[in-house]
Amino acid sequence: MKRRGFLQYATRSLVATAAIELGLSLQSRDAARVLAQNAPRKLALLVGIDRYPESATGSEEGLFGCKTDVSLQRNVLIHRFGFNPEDISTLTDDLATVQGIEEAFQQHLIDRARPSDVVLFHFSGYGSQIQVSRDSEQVQNSLVAADENEADLPLTTLALLLRSLATKKVVTVLDTSYTYPGTPLQGSLRIRSRPSPTVASFSQTQQERLAKLRDRLGTDRPTSDRVPGLVLTASAEQQIATENRWQGFSAGTFTYALTQQLWWATPELPVGATVRRAAQTVDRLAGRDQQPQLCIGRLADCPSQNGDSNLSLLVPQLTAVTADGAVLSVDRNNASASVWLGGLPSEVLERYSPNSLLSVIPAPGDANRDPLTLKVRSRDGLIAKAQLVETSESDLSRLVPGQLVREDLRVVPRSLGLTVALDPKLERIERVDATSAFSGIRSVSSVVAGEQPADCLFGRIRRATIAQTYSTEAIDLPSDLGSYGLFTIGRELIPNSIGENEEAIKKSVQRLVPQLRTLLAAKLMGLTANAGSSQIGVRGSLLVFDGEDNATTPQYVVSKQTLRGKRRSSSQPMPKSSTEDVLEVRAGSRIRYQLQNLGDRPLYYLLFGLDSSGRTVAFYPFHTVSNANPPTLQQDPLMPGETVSLPPGSQNVSWEVGRPVGPVKMQLLCCDRPFALALGLLAARTHPARNPRDLSTLDTPLDIAKAILQDLHVASLRNTQDEDVSTDFYALDTRVWATLEFAYRVV
Repeated sequence: MKRRGFLQYATRSLVATAAIELGLSLQSRDAARVLAQNAPRKLALLVGIDRYPESATGSEEGLFGCKTDVSLQRNVLIHRFGFNPEDISTLTDDLATVQGIEEAFQQHLIDRARPSDVVLFHFSGYGSQIQVSRDSEQVQNSLVAADENEADLPLTTLALLLRSLATKKVVTVLDTSYTYPGTPLQGSLRIRSRPSPTVASFSQTQQERLAKLRDRLGTDRPTSDRVPGLVLTASAEQQIATENRWQGFSAGTFTYALTQQLWWATPELPVGATVRRAAQTVDRLAGRDQQPQLCIGRLADCPSQNGDSNLSLLVPQLTAVTADGAVLSVDRNNASASVWLGGLPSEVLERYSPNSLLSVIPAPGDANRDPLTLKVRSRDGLIAKAQLVETSESDLSRLVPGQLVREDLRVVPRSLGLTVALDPKLERIERVDATSAFSGIRSVSSVVAGEQPADCLFGRIRRATIAQTYSTEAIDLPSDLGSYGLFTIGRELIPNSIGENEEAIKKSVQRLVPQLRTLLAAKLMGLTANAGSSQIGVRGSLLVFDGEDNATTPQYVVSKQTLRGKRRSSSQPMPKSSTEDVLEVRAGSRIRYQLQNLGDRPLYYLLFGLDSSGRTVAFYPFHTVSNANPPTLQQDPLMPGETVSLPPGSQNVSWEVGRPVGPVKMQLLCCDRPFALALGLLAARTHPARNPRDLSTLDTPLDIAKAILQDLHVASLRNTQDEDVSTDFYALDTRVWATLEFAYRVV
């Protein structure tokens, strides 16, 4: 499949026919009502294997995030999709043998499912390939079970199990990959392919089971991977699936991104759009080597764009409200609760601090009463301990497990450090020198790749690595001896980090200090991501044009808006052409942003982010007040119902997308108070834009990022002065700001 195979197919398949659109979309309330009537039961089997016997994998190390994946899926199914906990069966570690998986599938799903039921099967663990027979070199993909010896569940067997279900309303999620690239790590990410050079063979028992299933179905297609319903895979067939370490937990890169988006999904949002939004997060972490797939009726390699014209899959009914998490348990003696926070952005959750406030979404019969408020006291991974702010008996009785929560006040530290993972391919003396060099840089530390959470990777850059990323016309390539530079944690080269040939480690690290500061600024700005929880009503759009001077029709339109702050009826409709893809934009194309105020308050705004060269850029329309002493800069607010374009001007005004190739991430920030401190620093920048309508390159991005956070903190003070927040933290009120993120790749 080509680089955008999933993204292109997902977009095409969702509009191919009315039947498919009905099957994959939650846009119709009628569809939701039909689902509620015809699918009173929703069944799920969740499998996650971290600890494998060494005899099964040839490695003692194993995985770390598969059982977390099971928890992520279980909680989102219960709290967002209305699954009964008793209808969710889980198998983890040594229970997830081939026999255990097949028996659970038979007893929990096949024997129970009716034609109107919804079934979900999830697998997280190693994938591999299995030899069809000892006399044949033909292989097929398989799921590695937790048996003592090499024992796999072939995808053909899984396909037969799925086809044995009485229902066609099936969702299959496979967070695994099948080809081992020769190393357990991709940068700092762990690969979910069995670390073994050998290929297992079908056992006699497996062949007998497969024959029985085939006889039951009356099929003569033993190798077919045709299945009912919808299949979501963590990557394309020949790519890798990865898991990542965050502060306090590990999880599958895809599963975490997918479930996070499901917490924010609304009935109006097509399922395909939710998956593609998850793909954006995966792209940011793992790069182009992992591209999630959305398939109809196949376990691998999506079919033709028309799919099955009679497909009528209806996904589980989704509640209308969005959420950041749910109450897991209540301690009435201490008026406290355990809260699952799987809906928060990962970069925010890692720094979520005590005294953050969560509001409990009222039950339908309790809607006229003030919502309960929980104050976070501590956090361990995805679970927070929170105290009920009001402790009256009546309030305490209203707090029950299963209630959804949203964040109201985000408390995050002012001081952040940047963690650099050292590439395990470095020689021991290189790692020692690099550790010493990084220890001398303020707010920067180093770890061994794969052992602790990291923000980027330091390693040696070879000529072949650069040649795969850049054209030889765009950059002067070093010799094969290589130099040192920075990569993302998925080992994608970060531009402007390439050094000279045979450069000493300490010199290289010192050269990278400005780039490290830029990455730290981006990490700090990541703490503002809040499209799911913001109570500011805004919609932002990224318009991409083909680069021709007279082009007025955009090639792509990526539209995003806040969920809590959205207004049901607005003066302007959504753009007719929209996509949620991780865009690949040709260098030389032109782009423009649009921002619409959907709320009832004036808003101030600015654009901040990293371009494809790794530099920090910003845009902030303003005018100078010359009669002030000294002259000051001011920005006119965006009034309710108004729309503004960035850059400002006619429809023909836009920014050209330049080289080099690589990812771009921009944040469109809005606040109901001016960005006074940030605007002052931006005005004093060393290299002003040549034109007031141009994007400006920032010389001190970390200072600007801190100023933006301080502006948001000051804007929140009018609502948070009674809260017990230390001066070492920012307190950000979701009622005063919104951050919309846009990502694309320059190609």
